[in-house]
Amino acid sequence: MNSLKRAILIFGMSVFSLFFLYSAGQGQGLKLGFKFTAGINYQLLGDGDANLRGLQLHTADFINVNSGYTLEQSVIPLVAHFGYEFDADVILFLTPQFGISLGTGYVRGGTLFGSGYQRVTTASTEETWSFDVAASATPIKVGVYYTFSSVFVAKGKKSSYLFAGIGLYSAKYSSFEKYTHQTYWENFLDTAKASGIGFFAGFGGESWINPHFATIYEISGRYANIGGFTGNRQINNNGTMFSDSGKLYFFEWQASNTGNWYPGTEVSADVPSGSNRRNAREAKIDLSGVGFKFGIKINF
Repeated sequence: MNSLKRAILIFGMSVFSLFFLYSAGQGQGLKLGFKFTAGINYQLLGDGDANLRGLQLHTADFINVNSGYTLEQSVIPLVAHFGYEFDADVILFLTPQFGISLGTGYVRGGTLFGSGYQRVTTASTEETWSFDVAASATPIKVGVYYTFSSVFVAKGKKSSYLFAGIGLYSAKYSSFEKYTHQTYWENFLDTAKASGIGFFAGFGGESWINPHFATIYEISGRYANIGGFTGNRQINNNGTMFSDSGKLYFFEWQASNTGNWYPGTEVSADVPSGSNRRNAREAKIDLSGVGFKFGIKINF
């Protein structure tokens, strides 16, 4: 059973357990709440960010060491740390203020608005590089939830809450690079998956439209630095396909056209080695970061 299917199974069983506890505890005044949020997030990306920086630095160095080439166009992507996220949570209130929560969602970070793009030219030729990285995860989260009334507004109209917990993050990582020179072109695509444990905490505010429905906002933090990625590598060399599978590695590589070393990631069956590879280790994709979201909350 892969990590996503396992996460869905765990979430389904957990929600069923909460409904069972809610039904059994209605006589004791237990209440159930649902919370849905969406917004933007910033995540560190770890070795994924290092890979993107390495590709960009190589292009800049290529310009500097090759006489006669000029940087015709450079559209560097927005900082690849930004992305979006969604969350859905079920909260079982054991007291009017304190509850336990079960949730899932989706978080994604990576290059925005298409590829990072570099084009270098001379009077007679043109070379282009384009590159993308993306990291995403589907978490299954278990946490605690504490709500308290605001002292600045009428009781029952607005309130605030704190939450924290632990999650199982089923993560995906991809890296794409394309190189073209006249009629020659190459595509490199790495895709890998892993799962790992993460932690989260945050603060929110809720404005109650009626006793059962509120609009909410949240500011949250997340720690989830995940390793153990495995996947596939595909190379399309002018229409000729090559492939490999194995672990996702981080390493430094030396470019023959600049002589400099750059950080990178690659899926490989073996640890990257040779005269133009050094400091190889298993890669870690850091989904840690912060998020800002809006949403709704429904209480029963």
